[in-house]
Amino acid sequence: MRLKIPAGYAITYNKFHDVDPIPEEGDEDFLSNWFYFTEDILQISKLANVNGWHVIPENNTYLIDLGWYPDGSQNGEYRLEQIQVDEEGCGDRLKIKRSKDRFEIRDTIELWLRELNNNQPDDGF
Repeated sequence: MRLKIPAGYAITYNKFHDVDPIPEEGDEDFLSNWFYFTEDILQISKLANVNGWHVIPENNTYLIDLGWYPDGSQNGEYRLEQIQVDEEGCGDRLKIKRSKDRFEIRDTIELWLRELNNNQPDDGF
């Protein structure tokens, strides 16, 4: 799935693909392409600038995390979370978006990144 990611963010995990869930033949719940629809699909981390270097901080940062719940189920849906990580490394969910529509999820990811980036326009990509 193509995403507009502004500078200052790192994709730390990605298997968010432009595919539809395909039901497993003879199984009312399981997806035959379940490997695209697991609890760990995408994670984006806000970078920190430390002595002129961009690093992925363990605390005092923001994460965007995407998964499919329940894992591998055709009755599942995407769950997107915006998380603020504090000084101790504990996460606090700021926003949650649930949808079966991957394009709606993509648009929400891009919106949240723009908001975290102080609504600066993207670089035209």
